Amino acid sequence: MFWSQARELFEQIVNWLDSDSICALEHSQIESKLLENGYELLRQLLQTKIF
Repeated sequence: MFWSQARELFEQIVNWLDSDSICALEHSQIESKLLENGYELLRQLLQTKIF
């Protein structure tokens, strides 16, 4: 599938946000990880579109 890697990463992000494991994290830690993964998702979407 053309967008499979980006969709998989998106699902991982959503599952992580929905998990109990983030309850122990500070808001800033969640935000940092979300930004990191979000930029990676955007990179994958852009790469898929270009190539």
